[in-house]
Amino acid sequence: MIECGINLKEVIKSLNFDISKVVGVIISHEHGDHSKYVRDFTGVGINVLAHESVFQRYQLSILCNFAKRITSGKGYSVGDFKIIPFDVKHDVPCFGFIIMHPEIGKLLFLTDTMYCEYTFAGLNHILIECNYSDDILNNNIESGRVNEIMRPRLMKTHMEIDTVKGLLRDNDISGVANIVLIHLSDGNSNEQQFINEIKSATGKPVYAANKGFILEL
Repeated sequence: MIECGINLKEVIKSLNFDISKVVGVIISHEHGDHSKYVRDFTGVGINVLAHESVFQRYQLSILCNFAKRITSGKGYSVGDFKIIPFDVKHDVPCFGFIIMHPEIGKLLFLTDTMYCEYTFAGLNHILIECNYSDDILNNNIESGRVNEIMRPRLMKTHMEIDTVKGLLRDNDISGVANIVLIHLSDGNSNEQQFINEIKSATGKPVYAANKGFILEL
């Protein structure tokens, strides 16, 4: 699993009340929408891999056997998954992940960052934040729907659609089967527009993650 910002009861329900196949959870950073239920997950014996700051926030001791501290650039095994975390640009320590598995190949997970300084070879799937559009944000500020004070934080902590396009251009995505857009802003994005623009820029199948969305990898 990626992130644990959703109540464990809802997760268990979505897995038909069988968590036996969950070999672990990786968490990108400490903000609640990504990590709020970390204690619940470790409490039922699920291995959680995250930056030290996540466990500090929720006061999980280093003696907790299921709280696995990870660091950027090192490789980790979770069941048949191989995980490599890397640093991204947010307002707290935050990881992106390369996730490898024999059945799916190589997946890039990238969220809550203004950009990514790395390029990656051999990608097969991409889950990437496409948070906002400068044009939509500017219109919202001009109309008073969004306070001007929000602009600096967005620019320094989240990825704008043109940045997403640039990142995809900079990587060899010839082997990519799916691009899934995640973490779209409620007010500063347009889901269908973003899907169309990324599809046009890449020529790949593009989806937006919504509750209940299922994609076979």
